[in-house]
Amino acid sequence: MNPIYSEWKRVFSMAMYKNKQISMGEMTFTKDFVTDTRGDLYPIIQKSEDCDEAVMFNRYTVTDGSVKRLFCRFFPYASYEVTASGTGSFGFTFHTPDADAEVSVCGGKLFYACKEHTEEKELPHYLTKEITLIVTCRPGAFDIYFKHNEKSEFFCTVDEEAFADSNLESLFMSSQVLLSVSGNVTVSEVLSYLDNHISIADIKVIKYENGEVMQENGKVYLTASVRMQVNGFQGIYSWVPGTSEIELCGAIFFDCGDGKWRNYLASSIIYHRENKEWMLWTSAFEHGHILAYSHFEGDPRFGVNVIDVTSMPAAKDGDKRTDFVGFRGDEDPDFFYDKERDIWTLAICRLAEDNGGYQYMFFESKDPFVGYQYIGLAERGGETGGSFARVEGELFFTCGNSFQRRSEYRIYDKDGMKLAHFDFPDGGFRGWGTLIPVKAGSRIRYYWLTFDRHNGSDYNWSYGNLYCFEAEKLTKN
Repeated sequence: MNPIYSEWKRVFSMAMYKNKQISMGEMTFTKDFVTDTRGDLYPIIQKSEDCDEAVMFNRYTVTDGSVKRLFCRFFPYASYEVTASGTGSFGFTFHTPDADAEVSVCGGKLFYACKEHTEEKELPHYLTKEITLIVTCRPGAFDIYFKHNEKSEFFCTVDEEAFADSNLESLFMSSQVLLSVSGNVTVSEVLSYLDNHISIADIKVIKYENGEVMQENGKVYLTASVRMQVNGFQGIYSWVPGTSEIELCGAIFFDCGDGKWRNYLASSIIYHRENKEWMLWTSAFEHGHILAYSHFEGDPRFGVNVIDVTSMPAAKDGDKRTDFVGFRGDEDPDFFYDKERDIWTLAICRLAEDNGGYQYMFFESKDPFVGYQYIGLAERGGETGGSFARVEGELFFTCGNSFQRRSEYRIYDKDGMKLAHFDFPDGGFRGWGTLIPVKAGSRIRYYWLTFDRHNGSDYNWSYGNLYCFEAEKLTKN
């Protein structure tokens, strides 16, 4: 019988729902921008003659009339939040060179208008005197939330064809977000941020070129898919291992040459210390559902970054699944460099020859991105989310498996495949195999991060909740 590894024990589990943020802008009400003549914090774009404004007691008040002031530049994946009270209207105008979309609250209703497209909806019954409206943008749609008991709650989605190409860089770099107020309204807060949305998935740890975990200032860094109501983007999280201290610290978007900031996912990122450059393989779902790659100098872990990528050559009729070309459905890559052999190894999650399910295929090359040759195949099943891990000099490959069997995890080593054992297993079906060895004090601690597929919205890929496990040792029974 094949040996199996020691039992992994549950450390914590959690669901993250729009509670991690990267600030993109904030209106300052400590400065009287209405009467200030030595600066113009929020320029007036439009104002009626009868409108009175005032900034007092850290509040912005509009009496009668209407006004639109520039808040910040528009970003097609950001959230915009305003908290206000009164008997008038307040909200945002999203202005691009092609269209204006207005989202506002007035008299117990939500109003939307863009060109000939208008909508009107009754507000949630729980909203009282002061209302916090949140508009989360994505190409072709606006997701509307309201705060309730200090938590964001989804209200509705407004689809907007006029904003279908809002992720075109030349468009959003020339677009603005305006705070729109009319009637008698007191505004107490206006914010813009990128957040972690309704859940996260596709966790991979950022590593050095040889597969070792990058660990700086007591933290490791993870790529994870930020799931929106529909679609998502590539988030970067910092994590203090063994704790639930997880923070959104970056977001990556990808340009395949068409000028659009794409939301590819499941990225494997390494830092090559000798070459002093970052390297990446990612899943280009919007371009043939194949893989893409890049190398670059700028640190991708912090802030909002765009990475120019090159897609693998697409497979043609007659190509075999063991050929190094991009087959539709390829995803969840991982790679590392063996300096002693001067060889790169790349793992691709690929549909089997008969399309009977996903399994990992392994390739080797002298180059990190081209010239790979097939060297082996994992076992059949429904594999997903594979990662290499180097533990005390030994190489492991871990992944999830199966839509039929709950929480099945595989560990591959030089002797073959074993199943991992967990005390309170979860991760739903086809969880991920993110094994993370970290140095902590005088010991090495071993963590396993995974997620389930609970579906956070009606969108099929809106999972999942986060689970953390720890093993004392990786010794075999």
